[in-house]
Amino acid sequence: MAETFGQALAGTAAVRADWGPGPVDDLSDDGIRTRLRKAARSFIPPLLTPYIEAEFDFAPVSHAPLETNSAVADVRADGATVWTAAQSPIAARAAVAKAVGLASAKVDLKVVQAGGSFGRRLFHDAAIEAAQVSKGAGRPVRLMWSRVDDMRHGRMRPPTHHKLRAIYAAGKVLSFEHRMACAETDVRHGLGDAVTAGLTGLPLGNETFAQLMFRLTVSSPYALGITRQSLTEVPLKLPTGSWRSVYSGTARAAEEMFVDEIAQKLGADPVDFRRRHLRTAAQRAVLDKAARDGDWGRAMPAGHAQGIGFHEEYKSCTACLVEIDARDPEAPRVTKAVIAVDVGRAVNPRGVEAQMQGGLTDAVATALRAGLHIDRGLPLEGSYSQFHYARQADSPTDVRVHVLESDPGAEPGGVGELGVPAAVAAIGNAYARATGSRPRGFPVDFAIDFEPFPR
Repeated sequence: MAETFGQALAGTAAVRADWGPGPVDDLSDDGIRTRLRKAARSFIPPLLTPYIEAEFDFAPVSHAPLETNSAVADVRADGATVWTAAQSPIAARAAVAKAVGLASAKVDLKVVQAGGSFGRRLFHDAAIEAAQVSKGAGRPVRLMWSRVDDMRHGRMRPPTHHKLRAIYAAGKVLSFEHRMACAETDVRHGLGDAVTAGLTGLPLGNETFAQLMFRLTVSSPYALGITRQSLTEVPLKLPTGSWRSVYSGTARAAEEMFVDEIAQKLGADPVDFRRRHLRTAAQRAVLDKAARDGDWGRAMPAGHAQGIGFHEEYKSCTACLVEIDARDPEAPRVTKAVIAVDVGRAVNPRGVEAQMQGGLTDAVATALRAGLHIDRGLPLEGSYSQFHYARQADSPTDVRVHVLESDPGAEPGGVGELGVPAAVAAIGNAYARATGSRPRGFPVDFAIDFEPFPR
């Protein structure tokens, strides 16, 4: 308790505490990657047909909202009022009520706009803590986490490993298989308030719900023979949570980069290969618009290149073409992006445009520089000076978003999760074409170029 935030920080700095062990104190980056690679079983080589394989690793990523975990609470004997940003308000109110010993009906949870979330505010820890402190102090309180605590002790997109294989013969892909392993994603947060209560009563544990989410959001848009996609979640007790695009953000990005490798192996242009194997006219229209407006295939200077990616999810599809300057492979920069998107009926085209621009920025950050290093169970990154999310200088100056409507009478599709996978893949593919070296680990530039804060 303090009158100012500065006093509160000084008070915490003065505390001398002996902390107990955390759940993953024995794990650092190398150990986590080893566990994930082992969980994604290796393929048995086919006897008679040629094949191509690839593996990709994605580092954990902080949600890093500008507004740290925060809430205001006023808890009294006969009721409570809590002001907080919440993505699952019904679950948040129930959690606060349980924490302070009140019935849910006695808690007035006022949902306020947040300075960012991206999945972080599916969890209600700030509201619960503020309510507990208010009850103990007998007065209203305003609680705000420090930036270091928010980044180190908040939630993260879990690290993932991907193994992919395509078997082909006579220039045709016969099978496409993707095995994904990731640290268990904590979905015990009333996701969408149990999808607007539609799943109430169903025996869905964390693992079952994760598999359901994976099946609903990760699917191949291509006709590439027998296609198999599987998820293995490893019970590493990292503080994980849903991060924008959840599973597809890495799974479909890995697949789209692998599609480029298949096309190269078969001597095909990446755009032409995708066009031949996409299943619908709407998908092809989106791809063609991005390629045409982005002038796909134009001559570029040495160290520069184009890349493309495609993704379909929540009844929507998108294609993203980027241009990259990788003359310095350790400091690549996306210089241009052309995005085409079809969300069925576009109720708010400017909102669709904004969502795709946000997905592009997330992709630029996490593909090139932004990630968390885990050292004995704790992220090293503790501020924006260390977690290298994309700055304005990292953003392309030329970004075009085209909102198509293949069927204006169709229902509106989803767009919030749509923009990340295709853009990550486009950046990875452009980097490979510019440098002649295919990246296998993301972010591409993942050096520890800072002095970590004390543990």
